[in-house]
Amino acid sequence: MMDKLPEGTAIGEMQAPLRWIFSHTARFIGAVRITMQDGEGFVLVHKGEPLAAQFRHPLKSLSGPSALKYFSSQPILDFGLWRYEPDEMREALALAAETQTLLHPDREIPVIDASGKDDRRSLVSETVEGNKENSHDAPPEPESKLLGVVLQQPGVTAVARFADGLCISSAGDIDADYTVAFAEDLLRWSLSLHSAVPASGAFVQMTLFYRGGNVIVAPYGDEYLCIFTTPEVQFGQIRRMIRELQSGV
Repeated sequence: MMDKLPEGTAIGEMQAPLRWIFSHTARFIGAVRITMQDGEGFVLVHKGEPLAAQFRHPLKSLSGPSALKYFSSQPILDFGLWRYEPDEMREALALAAETQTLLHPDREIPVIDASGKDDRRSLVSETVEGNKENSHDAPPEPESKLLGVVLQQPGVTAVARFADGLCISSAGDIDADYTVAFAEDLLRWSLSLHSAVPASGAFVQMTLFYRGGNVIVAPYGDEYLCIFTTPEVQFGQIRRMIRELQSGV
C-alpha cells in the first residue's frame, strides 16, 4: 500500500518514539512514513489520532492494530511527515479501508475538512522550537555553540542532547538513534537505583567505564547530555565543564 498512498507534501524527517509522534501532531493531517532496518510502514494520522497503520517486511506483513503495536514496541522510529490536503486524506483512508489497514474499521471515519490549513508551517520546526521555549528551558546560546563547547574538551569524542527518548541534537562520531536508546536505558537504571536510596539528593551524573572509553550522562535543565570520551580523559575538567553548562541553563 505504501506506493499507492497519495504523495502529499513533505514536512520533514525526525527520530522519536511513537507516543511522541502522536503527542506532537495535534494539528497534523497526513501520513507518518516509517523506515526500519528490516522493513517500512506508515501510520495515517488525523490531528494526533492514528486511523490506519501497516508494516511490510520481506517475511511478514502487519496491518491495523498489530502494525501499530509493533511500532509502539520500538524505542525510536525513523520517520517522515507528509501533510495531506483533505482530498488526499480521503483517498488515503479509502485505500486503507480497501486494504484492511484501518485501526477501527467499524468506526465512522472523521470528516476531513480544510481546518488543517495552518499545518503548512513546518511541524518539525514548530515542535522543536516549542520544546526549546516551553518544555526544556533551553539555554540562550545557539545549539552549535553548546555542542562545540563540549567537543572542544580534550578527550571528548561525541555528545548528544536528548529528552523523552528524542535526540534533540548531536555532534561527533555518533549514531544518534542508538545513542539515545542507550542513554535512556542507562538513565532509567540509574534513576531507579537513585530512588531506592533514601535522602540521596538530586541526580547529578553517572559515568560508565568500559575498555574503549567512557560514557557520561548528566542533567541539562529538563534535558540530558550524553558525552562519550576516550579512556584517558581528565574527569575533573569534564565535571567542571558540565557544572558551568548547567549553571547557564
